[in-house]
Amino acid sequence: MQKRTRLISISVLIFAGLIYLFAWSPIFTVKSIDVVGQPPEISINSVITRTGIFSGEKLARIEPRSIEKKLSEISWVKSVSVDRHWANGSVEIKVVPRIAVGLYKGKAIDRQGEIFDLPGITPKGLPVVSAATPELGLSAISLFTNLSSDIRANLISLSATNESSISSWQEWQGRTIKVMWGSTDQVDLKVSVLKALLAQPENKSISRVDLSAPHAPIVK
Repeated sequence: MQKRTRLISISVLIFAGLIYLFAWSPIFTVKSIDVVGQPPEISINSVITRTGIFSGEKLARIEPRSIEKKLSEISWVKSVSVDRHWANGSVEIKVVPRIAVGLYKGKAIDRQGEIFDLPGITPKGLPVVSAATPELGLSAISLFTNLSSDIRANLISLSATNESSISSWQEWQGRTIKVMWGSTDQVDLKVSVLKALLAQPENKSISRVDLSAPHAPIVK
């Protein structure tokens, strides 16, 4: 009985010692905070400030899941992971930012249809999309990404009423033309037909091209 009591006492002392070692002693404290993956417009210090972690803080008191949840509330953050390294006292924060594929209702939209605030300057070449839902916006962006570079470069805006009614406003040789693409099917053929129509002298004054049925296009 005494032996058992002694073993229990020793176990309690060891446990208490470990708690002190990890939670109170100056050995396992934050010595450095590393942030990787954030957009270049976002400073490391701004991310660190958001986490609330500071140098000298006890590593044991840092809750990775709580910090991950806090950073995930930033709209441009797609995912984040936080790791504590006990050997060297470092905390590593890995951020995966959302990548904008278009502009929707004044904000950025990624390939998953998530709408977010851009962290810095708006990238050049993003299409401006008008649609009732993010899903329709993505359909319009899908068409945009499949257009030839010269057509994309002269695109002013995209709109989608439904998946079979996508249109764009294009700048072409000093004039503005509305192109009704229809659905995202046969995009290559529709681009070829559009270029052929615009190259014809009799179409130099047209303002609309309907390519919904590329084998029977309509110009106005």
